[in-house]
Amino acid sequence: MAFTGKLFGALIGSLAGPMGVILGGVVGHLFDRAVEERKAFNIFPGTSPSLYSDSVSAAQVNFLTCLIGLSIAVANADGHVRVSQVEVIKSFFRSQFPFARDDQRLVQRIIDESYKNREEIDINGLCHYYRGVSNFEGRLLLLWLLFKIADADSEGVIRVEEEMIRRIAGLLGAGAAEFMSIRAEFIRNKSRAYEIFGLEPAASDEEVRSAYRRLAAQNHPDRVANLGEEFVKVAEEKFKTINAAYEEIRKERGF
Repeated sequence: MAFTGKLFGALIGSLAGPMGVILGGVVGHLFDRAVEERKAFNIFPGTSPSLYSDSVSAAQVNFLTCLIGLSIAVANADGHVRVSQVEVIKSFFRSQFPFARDDQRLVQRIIDESYKNREEIDINGLCHYYRGVSNFEGRLLLLWLLFKIADADSEGVIRVEEEMIRRIAGLLGAGAAEFMSIRAEFIRNKSRAYEIFGLEPAASDEEVRSAYRRLAAQNHPDRVANLGEEFVKVAEEKFKTINAAYEEIRKERGF
């Protein structure tokens, strides 16, 4: 993904939502750069604006900006977000998403601005906004990433962060079953594989197979193809976790 070019328009439009209050200065900076990009590409009134109205690009940027804002909200769940937590978030984006250098600088700046204005983040408004511009599978991936980012901190996912993600899950329209399934991927106990599928260890083989088929279909990377290849790769990681849990149960039972 590159913000340069076709994503500028989508980014500006996205930040006009709940994140716009926090990132007004960034939007102004982007607008200036967007004008220069348009001139460079000879895009004037009457020419094709497709590079700047690409719905896929808008989906990518909506996901990215909401993920950043909600990640800061989770880190600030106890009202005492640490600078080290913000550095974990920044490091996560650097390592997980291979954006071009200028784009990565922009992402880092958005994280910094979100941190500085963390008390102004309207969690309800941000979730309502993203729920209205996304599909269900994209929202599940966002929740998974919120857990993954929180888990990257040296303390792992602490109780207040888990409860904040639970609240966000509800606001995004995910039920208790979806939340508990995602949560299970970040806990370490003997029944973890079963909990990922929402099952008890006493579940029948057919219940295991059925739960696997349902979860695999729901979390297949193709379901979030509209978010772009960077986020599809992240979805593939989540998909592998689901497959690994199924293989663990299958080998244990010998079917």
